[in-house]
Amino acid sequence: MSEAVPQVENLIPQLRAKLNAMDGVAARRMFGADAYFVGDAMFAFFSAQAVVLRLPGSVFTEAAATGRARPFLSMGAAHLNGWAEVPLVGQQEADLEDLLRAAHSTGLRAARTAARRRRPTRARRTRRTAG
Repeated sequence: MSEAVPQVENLIPQLRAKLNAMDGVAARRMFGADAYFVGDAMFAFFSAQAVVLRLPGSVFTEAAATGRARPFLSMGAAHLNGWAEVPLVGQQEADLEDLLRAAHSTGLRAARTAARRRRPTRARRTRRTAG
């Protein structure tokens, strides 16, 4: 027995609440849309009828192969690596929640990587203070 597919108008506020409840998530407005970050790493944003998620490679491949998502086209041309556009119409809420969790894990990894890059190495700290 399949669960009922929720209306898009009802689904977006529910998904926003789930995103806001995840560890370390901050919502910001970007380009007129709600975007979701972990640290400086954006991992999700909403368009009018879809949620765009930065997914791990295996999840992205599976979601695209099953038709649940398609590569996100930036400015209608080049796709951004790992970003998937997930139409909200016809999606099961449980499937969307799984994709949100996968995108959040990608955001957590990206935030940790970015933090490591910002932290000066011992050699750089020594050089800066020695001069």
